Amino acid sequence: MDHLEGAARPAPSRRGLLTGGAKLAVGAAVLGGGTLLAASPAYATVGDTPMFRLAGDGGNPIWRRTLHQPYWAMQSFAYDSVNGHIYFAQHKVGSKTGDLWLSRTDLSGNVLSRMALHGFGHGSSMGVESTGVGVTPYIWIESHSVNDAGTRIARFRWSDGGTLETASLSIANRTPQVSTFAHSPRPAIDPHYGRVLYRYHSGSGARPWRIALFTLADAAAGRLTDGYRLIERAIPTNQELGLADTDLFQGITSCGRYAYLLFGGANRPSYLVTLDMNDGAANYVERYRTNAGESLPGREAQGIAIWRAGGAPRLAYGYSSKVTSTDPDSFETSVFYKEEFNA
Repeated sequence: MDHLEGAARPAPSRRGLLTGGAKLAVGAAVLGGGTLLAASPAYATVGDTPMFRLAGDGGNPIWRRTLHQPYWAMQSFAYDSVNGHIYFAQHKVGSKTGDLWLSRTDLSGNVLSRMALHGFGHGSSMGVESTGVGVTPYIWIESHSVNDAGTRIARFRWSDGGTLETASLSIANRTPQVSTFAHSPRPAIDPHYGRVLYRYHSGSGARPWRIALFTLADAAAGRLTDGYRLIERAIPTNQELGLADTDLFQGITSCGRYAYLLFGGANRPSYLVTLDMNDGAANYVERYRTNAGESLPGREAQGIAIWRAGGAPRLAYGYSSKVTSTDPDSFETSVFYKEEFNA
């Protein structure tokens, strides 16, 4: 069982089941024509939803599976819950080329197909846009790497066994265009509420990392300007979250009103953090130290995503690890999840 590490303030009470048809409740001041007021740090609010309970037991559907490229480390993953698949991004340790392998697996981590991306980035976050049963989904991931960091967000159809270059005409640029965006965009998709969350760097300020939330329909259509964002707020610094500088950011996702972040490092503790996207500045709801997978050799937190199962969402988070503690070159992947909500 995991153990509660601590919280900034008590978690709010949330009752009721989630429903995929939940609607937004936007409560910001608007200008003529319905444009959201850009001068305020709280651009809007989204409707109340249940919040995942981070403490207690969860599940472990994938344990020490090898992805397509056994010598590259898993960095992130996302679910196509409609078709029962997971997509993983792998990056070669120490490489600066921005090349990635993507693996499509079943829900147990068995590799079904792969895809190569050249010059895209580190693969630190990704999303899968499911468009129907038996329909090939869209992949959302960083692209146009500079020194191994993606500078844009690419949206493209998955291709079994395919190879993709950043110059391909099949790629749609879905980089956020909000006024606070400077660089380093990273996407995550909330398949339960139909939204896209971006983490990005604003270029300045005491809390330069920010998040902005859009509906999936707007983001897919490229409507990514200030007037279309649902929420924008700062991410607290590691110090404000009670974390060490060596507790590295390892992924972000959202479900309804809340964003969930993963922190950790190689052979270091890992933490889940809950942010209320209707809040801002240094505030956070909960920081939780998880001991999931602590027996894994070379365990390092990597990736977090929403998985819909039986019509309800789960909070899945992953780890890259070594085959053995004495083999630094071969990697395996494990995934855990939480599915309970605060009462």
